Amino acid sequence: MSYSTSALIMLAAGLGIPILAALNAALGKFLGSPVAAVTVLLCVAFCAIFIILLTTSSLSFARLAAAPKHLFLAGLLVTFYILSITAIAPH
Repeated sequence: MSYSTSALIMLAAGLGIPILAALNAALGKFLGSPVAAVTVLLCVAFCAIFIILLTTSSLSFARLAAAPKHLFLAGLLVTFYILSITAIAPH
């Protein structure tokens, strides 16, 4: 992947952060719970990425099970981040 393509992808990802915060904050207000909004967001994200994984990757689940467990902390960090922006964005 070229540098310019990578830069454009990262620009789009960066621009998406405030959109993510606004949409999920609105969902949290609508549902009356930022935790519920994050749960919905992560379920939709899981379904989308799982379909992409199944159609584009040859990941071995045995290899996944052998990964160092501390690497999975990123999932907790992203959950904390999403919950934080969902709860704080309306304020």
